[in-house]
Amino acid sequence: MNERQKRIRERLARDGRLTVSRLAEQLRVAEMTIRRDLSTMERAGLLTRTHGGCVLQSPFVAEASFSDKQRRRQAEKAAIARGAVGKLRPGDAVYLDTGTTALAVARALPPDLGLKIFTNNLRVALELFGRAGVEVAVYGGVLGRKSPDLLDEIALYHVGQYRLDVAIVGADALDVERGEFNAADAASAALSRAAQKQADRVIVVIDSSKFGKRGLALAGRLAPGVTLITDAEADRKTRVALRHSGATILYEEIR
Repeated sequence: MNERQKRIRERLARDGRLTVSRLAEQLRVAEMTIRRDLSTMERAGLLTRTHGGCVLQSPFVAEASFSDKQRRRQAEKAAIARGAVGKLRPGDAVYLDTGTTALAVARALPPDLGLKIFTNNLRVALELFGRAGVEVAVYGGVLGRKSPDLLDEIALYHVGQYRLDVAIVGADALDVERGEFNAADAASAALSRAAQKQADRVIVVIDSSKFGKRGLALAGRLAPGVTLITDAEADRKTRVALRHSGATILYEEIR
C-alpha cells in the first residue's frame, strides 16, 4: 500500500464514506488516479466501491448468489475438491454441504467408491443424477433465496436422522486467529453444525480468499480431528496460525 492509499484508508476510517472528486481535490491528484487506488484497495478487501466513491467495508461477508460464487476461484476449488475426494473410503456415507466448493467435490467423485451422498444442495444432487456407483439422498427443506439449497427446521431434522462417515463442509469465511469458520447466514451455519455432529470425520473445504474474514454465523471450529483442505496460496503467517489450531491442514496445488 502506497502513502496515498494509506491516507485514503485513514480518511475512510474516520468518515465511513468518501467520494472520488473530494479525494482527488484533497490529495491533489487526478480522479483517474484515485479510481485506480480504490480498485486496488477493494481487491485487498479494504473498502467497497460505490458509484462515485467508496464506503468502509463491513468486517462480515455478505451472502452472495450461487452463480456469482460459482464463477470465482474455479481452479482453486477444483484442486481442493481433488484433495477432499482423496480422503474418502469405499462405501462412505458422505454429507456434501451447501455452496460451490461442495459442487466441485461432487464433480470430482469417481464412480468406483460406492458412496452414499447426503445433501441439501440441489446442484450437487443434479450433478450426481445418473452417476454410476453413487447413491444420492436429498434432505428436505425450504429453498434458499440466493442458493439452490434446502434449509430450515425440516432439513435440520433430516440431518439428525442419519449417521455419517464424513461431513464435507464449506464456509463463507475463516477467522484464522480464532480458528472459526463462518457462514453468511444462520440457516446454512446451523445445517453445517448439525452435519458435523453426525459425522465420524469432518473435512472443511475453503479456498484461501476467505481467510481473515468473518461471517455472521458460526459454522464450526478447527480442532484436532478436523481436516482443513485449502489451496496453496495461503501466506506463511496464515499457515502458522492454522497449524496452531490443532486441525490437519492440507494445501492443494492447482494443476
